[in-house]
Amino acid sequence: MGALGMLRRLLGQWRNGRVVAASEPSLQSLEHYVAAARNLGLDRPYLFLSFDCDTDLDAAAAGEVHAFLESLGIKATYAVPGAQLLRSPEPYRRLAERGAEFMNHGGLPHAEWNGDQWVGITFYDSMSPKEAEADIRRGHEIVTEVIGRAPIGFRAPHFGCYQKPEQVDLLHRTAASLGYRYCSTTIPSFGLKYGPAYETHGLLEIPCFGSIRNPETILDSWTYLTDRKNYALGDEYFDLMVETVDAFVSRELPVVFTWYADPCHVLNQPAFMRAMEHLAKAGVVSVAGAELTGLLLSSADCSGQPRNCVSGME
Repeated sequence: MGALGMLRRLLGQWRNGRVVAASEPSLQSLEHYVAAARNLGLDRPYLFLSFDCDTDLDAAAAGEVHAFLESLGIKATYAVPGAQLLRSPEPYRRLAERGAEFMNHGGLPHAEWNGDQWVGITFYDSMSPKEAEADIRRGHEIVTEVIGRAPIGFRAPHFGCYQKPEQVDLLHRTAASLGYRYCSTTIPSFGLKYGPAYETHGLLEIPCFGSIRNPETILDSWTYLTDRKNYALGDEYFDLMVETVDAFVSRELPVVFTWYADPCHVLNQPAFMRAMEHLAKAGVVSVAGAELTGLLLSSADCSGQPRNCVSGME
C-alpha cells in the first residue's frame, strides 16, 4: 500500500462534508447481481424509489415529499394499504393526478397507535393463505376505487416476515391472477441470487436492494431511524446510500436501486434530502414501477441466470 492509501486508511476520507470510513467494501458479493443486470440489457444505474404509507402521518407527509422529489426529477411509486386509502383518499388522489403510480399493498391496516407510537399489525405469516389472498384481492379493489385505475404492482405488508418460498409463491400467483406486471416484495438476498428482477408466473419480481457495505440489509428508512417514536433519520442512511451510488456510478456498473421509505420518516430529514440530491446530481435514472417493468421486459432473459461471469469488481 502506498503512502496515500495508508493515510486514507488511518484518517478516513472527506465525502460530502462528512468524514467517513476510507476502507471501501468489496463488490465481490454483487458479481452475480451485476452479471444478471447486464443480461437484462441494463447498462447504467437506475433508481426505483417507492414509499410505504402505513400510517395517518404518511398521508400528511407524502405530498410534501413528492414535491421535493419532483423538483429533483425523481419519480416515486406508492404502496398504500387499502384501509389508509379509504381513510385519507384525497392526498393520494392528488398524487395520482400528478402522475404518481400506486401499487397494491393489501387491504387491511398495517399499523395502529399504541400508547406513544405506531406499531405494526397485519402480518401475512400470522394469517392463513386464503386470508392473505383475500387481503390482496381486497387491496386491488380499493386502489382501483380510490385512485381510479387498477394497480399493476404489489408489495405485501411487512413483507420481510413473509419470505418462505411457498409464501412468496402465493403472493406471485395471486398477483399474476390479477393481471399484474410486477411485484416488489422480496428482501435483498433474492436480488443477490437472481439479480435486479426475475420472471415468475408471468410477472417480474423486483427485489429490494441493500448497500455495498450491507448488501443483505434493506436500505430503508425504518432500519436507519435513530428515534422510532419521533422519527429521526440517522446520518448512516446518507453515508451508505452515497457510498453505494458512487461505487456503481464510478465503475459504470448496471444496477437497480430498489429502495423504499415511509414518507413520515423522511419528511424534512437532512439525511434523506441530501441523499436524494446526490442521486440526482450523480445522474442516476429514476423510474416508476411500470416504467421499470417495461424496460426489463424488453430483455430476452429475466431468469436471473447470467450467461457471463463478471470479474475484477473489487
